[in-house]
Amino acid sequence: MQPTFLIVAPSYTHKSGGIRALYRLGYHLNAAGYPTAMTPMFDRIDSIPEWPTTIHDGPAGDSIVIYPEVVSGNPLNAGKVVRWALNTPGLLGGDKFYADDEMVFTFNPSQLGLVSKSVREPLGPARVLSVALIDPAQIYSDPHVEKILDCVFTHKGAALRERFPLPNEANLQRVEDTTPTMASLGDVLRRTRILYSYDHKSTILKEAAICGCRVLVVHDDGTLRDPETCGCVDNNVYWKDGFRENYARMYHDSTFTGDFVRELATRWQIPQPAWWRRALGAVAGHFRRRPRSAA
Repeated sequence: MQPTFLIVAPSYTHKSGGIRALYRLGYHLNAAGYPTAMTPMFDRIDSIPEWPTTIHDGPAGDSIVIYPEVVSGNPLNAGKVVRWALNTPGLLGGDKFYADDEMVFTFNPSQLGLVSKSVREPLGPARVLSVALIDPAQIYSDPHVEKILDCVFTHKGAALRERFPLPNEANLQRVEDTTPTMASLGDVLRRTRILYSYDHKSTILKEAAICGCRVLVVHDDGTLRDPETCGCVDNNVYWKDGFRENYARMYHDSTFTGDFVRELATRWQIPQPAWWRRALGAVAGHFRRRPRSAA
């Protein structure tokens, strides 16, 4: 059976928040009853996450294809295209402007104004598609674990690192070198006193805070700031009140897919979810089995 949704993605890695978001969206759409498969961005998908994931390596057919913003054009020649701007259009690849027949979504509300410059009509709140990325099975605090490390994280902050290298960086453990899995990331963060970061918006900053680390980011002027309290741009988006208390619930909550599908239904007909079809079948079967009353 052709999936309702095809999500174009590279092989899975926990080290990229955008890639995590693509696969987690697939998980939630399947959990909500909409058959969804990942389809390769490149030649093939070599690795997948630990949760059940279906791979579709064939034509798009009538599926709704979800492209991240780093994919240019419509290589699958899909008739129904969703463009999910997980970052600034064109910044890391892909197109700066999107076709009128695409339905464009952003990852968070703060991107609406920026991504609206890439489309003909401004995007409204219904075009925000946010997915929780922090896995409570791997990321959690443990007061019994001794904090013996100071770490540094660079990721997208390489240019900032060249301008403002930390004077104590030789004594810091590079997170990228020691965390090949989510389990190892959680283990390192629970043992970390301070996480220094050249990347101001990575999910790892909140993961570190949940694990009890002090987090300091290198700002554009070279100063060290606490990203949770610095009042910087997008501070209220990336550091929402209560994220420590709510991240576990949000990670497993698929209800947000309802708003997403309702927005898609303003343009395309969306097949009913699997649970709804089963419910209708059960009701129909009940009435077929009911004996007729005596005349």
